[in-house]
Amino acid sequence: MTYILQPNGTLLDANGLPFAAAEVSDLDIAVPHLLPHVIPFVMPKGQVLGLRAIYSSHCWTEGYDPAQHVPTPMIFRDGRKARVFNQQRFDDSKGLAELLSGLAERRVYWTPSDRNFGVYNATAIVDGVAYTAFFTLTKERGRVDGVRYHLTMGVESAYRAEQPSAGMKLKAAAAVDAAMNGRRLVYRR
Repeated sequence: MTYILQPNGTLLDANGLPFAAAEVSDLDIAVPHLLPHVIPFVMPKGQVLGLRAIYSSHCWTEGYDPAQHVPTPMIFRDGRKARVFNQQRFDDSKGLAELLSGLAERRVYWTPSDRNFGVYNATAIVDGVAYTAFFTLTKERGRVDGVRYHLTMGVESAYRAEQPSAGMKLKAAAAVDAAMNGRRLVYRR
């Protein structure tokens, strides 16, 4: 069953009735403004590629800390990880589609990481603070609501931080081209 996440972190079931549980899998939750969609991306020579954007629960949750989260709120399970609703991340995530739609105009970095196997990030300054979306690009073709896509952009997380994340600056088109052609970028400091 799919539950609909509400702006205050509560859930509704398919009948629109409130759903409460001690914990629920994030795979069973739909976030209306973070449903999969296709972003058109124009390459330097004019070719338009579709990027299917999918979002993890890390865009609207934070890690669960039993000392900090008292009383225990509803736990959203990301596999084995316990996470809880974060109002700031949820509110900020309403601008994620716009941030990623303007990818060609954003600062994009490639960040090597053992944990994330190398992710890209795009940053916008919101209220004087860096709001960064971390994502991977994978060659995968299909359609979302009849719109063709060529790559999947898996948005692993998005949050505010005092400074933008470090990494190797590159053009978004270089990242898209590398993913389309199965090339790994070489990280240079």
